[in-house]
Amino acid sequence: AAAPAVGEGQELGSEVAARLSGVGLPDESVAFAWEQLKHVREIMDGVATAHCQAQQGLGPAADLQPVLACIRRVDQILAQPGVPDVDRYQGDFIVGCGYQMLGDLVQALPRLLRVVDAPAGSISVSDHLSSILVVMPMLRKAHQWAAIIKTSDKAREVAGGVWADHTLPYMKGMALQYLGRPSEAAACFEEAVVVNPGFHQAYVEYDKAMTVLRDFDACRRVAQKLVDHGGHWVNCWQRPDHFLPDPSVASRPWHLPENFPLARALEANFQTILSELHAFRDGFWGLVGQAADRGNENSSHDSDLVVGGQWSEIVVLGDTANSEANGAHFPETLSLLRRYPEVLQCSELLLGESLFSRLAPGTKLRPHCGPSNMRLTCHLGLEIPEGCEITCGGETRTWEGGKCIVFDDSYEHEVNHMGTEPRAVLLVNFWHPDIGRERWPRLMREINGKKEGAKT
Repeated sequence: AAAPAVGEGQELGSEVAARLSGVGLPDESVAFAWEQLKHVREIMDGVATAHCQAQQGLGPAADLQPVLACIRRVDQILAQPGVPDVDRYQGDFIVGCGYQMLGDLVQALPRLLRVVDAPAGSISVSDHLSSILVVMPMLRKAHQWAAIIKTSDKAREVAGGVWADHTLPYMKGMALQYLGRPSEAAACFEEAVVVNPGFHQAYVEYDKAMTVLRDFDACRRVAQKLVDHGGHWVNCWQRPDHFLPDPSVASRPWHLPENFPLARALEANFQTILSELHAFRDGFWGLVGQAADRGNENSSHDSDLVVGGQWSEIVVLGDTANSEANGAHFPETLSLLRRYPEVLQCSELLLGESLFSRLAPGTKLRPHCGPSNMRLTCHLGLEIPEGCEITCGGETRTWEGGKCIVFDDSYEHEVNHMGTEPRAVLLVNFWHPDIGRERWPRLMREINGKKEGAKT
């Protein structure tokens, strides 16, 4: 949060005021500019240390009132003619970091960029790299992708050809990703995990880049490094964007359907569900990936998954008017699904929907991982011709009419329909049984908070 402006006569505290009063301005000579800046720097460093400790929860809120006075004093020093470039870089560094502490990124960015662009060796390596690390989030927020790439490369030059911090190749990779250069982005993400083998977000972004390139062997190869490191993913086949690292949540691609009351109830009501589907046969099926057809605008479904054929659906339990209208055509099915809190809350909290899914003959869904390991997926086979199969976690299975399969879609999975008739199933997402109901709302708030943070 921005601190209040400090007027010329505003009290700064006796110690700070005394120290600043000792920073005299030059008359006709700039020989002492460095010494003058050094005194101001000492004051600013003290404030910055207290500010960082407060942000980390290690101390009380820092008093930022001296910052603006220090900025003004530095600008007075730099306004004198003949100040050497090396001192101007030092002054810009002090001023830029000061504005950054005050939350004024508009003022901070140009001053720090002047330091970033300074020739290597004209400012200390630590200050040069610090200015770069402060600038990078600002550039990301402004979507200045080309500038991020340039600044990352400058950081490597300043550090003697190595990455001084794992966030530098990561940020460069993100910029390349946004610019549609996934191969180069993946190389940067892999460099980031070399610097920090436990940097799990770099693994997630690497997986996204290599998925675009359809190199799933590389996805699993690099994911195995994080599995071996520990603390996050537990299987190289299971690579969701959001992973709950809770050892009490069982991780395996396939589950026994008879262990779930939901699956048993779906099988017991197979004929009723199938009859409702047949009654709707000529109704509207939305194409997966087309937002206008979606029953839940937050779904991770994407038409990019379809590499051949056609995938269509009818969402009956989602969060939009479309799903409500669809549900009216399937009253018995919807009533059954609503009896299970793990299903209803999965939909209402936007973790996953319930829908009828249909694949046309010849449809292929490329390998992909679902969004989170906090849910499981149940398929009730409805119309199952020969030649349909699903592979999850490297194990291939088939559907059977009237029977359920239960799998963890956060594992890499793919679908092939090599038959001659459409395949239809009822797809139901539900909360993982190892996650207690009392945790559901809080966990979803945490996920949504991280998504909002990623946007900025």
